[in-house]
Amino acid sequence: MSAIASRLSSPRFQRKLLWVSVPLFAAGVTAVIVTQVWTSPKVAPPLPPPGKVQIPTHDKTVPVDPAAQAIGEQFIRTAVARKHLAASWLLTAPKLRQDFTLRRWRSGNIPVVPYPADLTRPAPVKIEYSYKDQVLLLILLEPRPGVTEKPQLFHLGLHAFGTGKNRHWLVDYWAPFGAPKIPNG
Repeated sequence: MSAIASRLSSPRFQRKLLWVSVPLFAAGVTAVIVTQVWTSPKVAPPLPPPGKVQIPTHDKTVPVDPAAQAIGEQFIRTAVARKHLAASWLLTAPKLRQDFTLRRWRSGNIPVVPYPADLTRPAPVKIEYSYKDQVLLLILLEPRPGVTEKPQLFHLGLHAFGTGKNRHWLVDYWAPFGAPKIPNG
């Protein structure tokens, strides 16, 4: 008998061969099952959208229209300060005015956050964006002398309505910037 044949017929070698071959066989069977049987379902690629694809347009930034700035200043002097509310009703867009009538608007219970602003000096303004028909400003209002409130940032949004000679700006958004102040209890 040759050396190789005697080695293969040895019970010790056969046990070692069994201990090595069984795990290899199990790994091979597992690999075949995982790759052939337990495969995830074939997902079809998404269909292209029907019709022409809509590509978002980016409005061109323009300088703030002086007429829009004037309306914003007048809005703060009237609606925010709660003075001459009838005049402020004409400065607000339907979106902000909601279903308020002029009579109801004059009551002062309006969807405009009030603030005791110091109107004797100009407020610092940051332009968030300014497009042909839309403007959003960030305004820092400081309180009148003697008022204990802290300075507050507000967003003021304006929208242009009409065309040509009928084009005019109206305020369509007014809200404090950031979290609301929680009063000390």
